Amino acid sequence: MRSEGVGDNLFLSSIVALDDKTGEYRRHYQGTPGDTWDFTQTQPIILADLTIDGEPRQVLMQVPKNGFFYVIDRKDGSLISAKGIVPQTWTSGVDMTTGRPIETEGARYEDKPFVGSPGGIGAHNWHPMAFSQNTGLVYIPAQIAAFVYKSFSGFKANEGAPNWGVDYLANALPSEEEAVLKQISETLRGVLLAWDPVTQKEVWRAEHEGPWNGGILATAGGLVFQGIATGEFHAYDDQTGKRLWTFDTDIGIMAPPISYQLDGVQYIALMAGYGGGYGVSTPLAVDPHPRPNGRLIVFALNGTDEYSVERKEFGPFVAVIGEWQEDRLAVGREIYERGCSLCHGPSGRSSGVMPDLRRSAVLQNKEAWQSIVYDGALESRGMIGFSKWYSREEVEAVRGYVAGLANRALAREPVAD
Repeated sequence: MRSEGVGDNLFLSSIVALDDKTGEYRRHYQGTPGDTWDFTQTQPIILADLTIDGEPRQVLMQVPKNGFFYVIDRKDGSLISAKGIVPQTWTSGVDMTTGRPIETEGARYEDKPFVGSPGGIGAHNWHPMAFSQNTGLVYIPAQIAAFVYKSFSGFKANEGAPNWGVDYLANALPSEEEAVLKQISETLRGVLLAWDPVTQKEVWRAEHEGPWNGGILATAGGLVFQGIATGEFHAYDDQTGKRLWTFDTDIGIMAPPISYQLDGVQYIALMAGYGGGYGVSTPLAVDPHPRPNGRLIVFALNGTDEYSVERKEFGPFVAVIGEWQEDRLAVGREIYERGCSLCHGPSGRSSGVMPDLRRSAVLQNKEAWQSIVYDGALESRGMIGFSKWYSREEVEAVRGYVAGLANRALAREPVAD
């Protein structure tokens, strides 16, 4: 919800050039005028010298959330080219005369919900991409994940909840059945793309089970490194995409690796760990299990040190005894799915970064639940109390909703022989 629905909202979703000595505005390019999809344009920018149409050009290259690969003349700010790197439902391309995206009908979801691809996590988020001067290719940690955009009727700002102006309930899981959830998860993909910025075409790709994978490192030795959400750290041939090496950290990786040399030995350092917006809130994380703490892992050529990490599994679902009226369960569902789910997962399905409440013994005890959720007994550990925004009755309604999720999940568990 922005500016009463009018105007382009400068300088949101823009690349802005400032004088580095004075801070004076020079020029800008806005990729998503009047953004209503959360298509930030804060993603890393790469500077390069390219030969385009036989002419040397000093360019900047960026892939923001909206899914376009932009090549822009960094001397005068003119748009050279823009092509989509993933399926896009909100646009059919960029008008090269105006530089504006060509929006599809209904993309701004004024009258009815719109399935947007890419969604709010973007075709490319903060995870750095890399450019190799040897191959002339850009290596992008891309992702395919749609989002249902629906206007929030009667929206009012609430300090204790997300204030997006879109109805997050539209993205609540349609079923708790594993078969249905498996079908949904198969639509979520992570892709390492090798992209030619001159021809604006894909050269090769490596697909992963899900999005939110790590940033990229390209080396002069002809390698491309990337860690992924399941914890594997891969090295690829930078020209063909052939996987040459894999190391399993068993943690989950978002950050990019770096390379450095010390006393004549080359090292690759990686901050392994999982979380972030999508990593916390997704209910369909690949290989969900409680995530170990992050750690710095360093590799050396011919290194021989042993490595292991204690892998933990989720505990059982808990059985909760209690009765709640249907209208109270509806209140609990609305509060949970519009707020709590962003950390603990839609329909209570945690990715493993935050606790899975369906498996928590606290859920079985009304007083313990109130002390944490209402009073803030665990505030020192990051779980604040919500007494400022919700009543004790509403907090109990949330418990009732999550209890139903836990009981149904327990009923679906296979019975041991």
